[in-house]
Amino acid sequence: MKIARSARIALSVAAAGFLLSAFAAPGYCQDGESNPPSAPAIQKASLGPDSASETSSSAKPTTLSEKIKNIVGKIPGRLEMDRQFKIASALFPSFCDHWQQNLRDRENNNRNHLSFVEKDGYATATYTGYGKIEECESHQSKTGFSIGRITYEEFEYYIVGKTQDDAEHAVPKPVSDTHTTELFRWDNNKWFY
Repeated sequence: MKIARSARIALSVAAAGFLLSAFAAPGYCQDGESNPPSAPAIQKASLGPDSASETSSSAKPTTLSEKIKNIVGKIPGRLEMDRQFKIASALFPSFCDHWQQNLRDRENNNRNHLSFVEKDGYATATYTGYGKIEECESHQSKTGFSIGRITYEEFEYYIVGKTQDDAEHAVPKPVSDTHTTELFRWDNNKWFY
């Protein structure tokens, strides 16, 4: 009984070794096919590294890391997109700071270019203002593109006064609030909007 069990174990180990050598053969799946290796590929693998170099003059990857690099190399542009995302995500927080300044400048411009309307004997105007940036995050799409997202509140303010000068110096009253999300793309080594 012990001999039969030992024989089965030895046979299993030998079969596993044969399969491993066959699937680790330098020619296995190099062309992207999912078919198992042909008999010559199995023979080449079982003959050892010296005979493989005699039968083939081209250098084929033999280690797992070389095989992985070879496969990844067949995915054009993905490694470059991953590298670009690292750069883009590192630069996105400073882009958010710049965007916050753009929002402040836009609000000041809106406040300085009011269009007053006479309403019931009062000078009235509305303008758009912006809150602080609440979210500033970048991520990579499944296809590898770098995407940035900024969220903030956008307010519509109403001002009123007896005269236009009074209205300009009055405390603005918020009349509406819009939650705003803006998306940005990374292209040519910078964020675009």
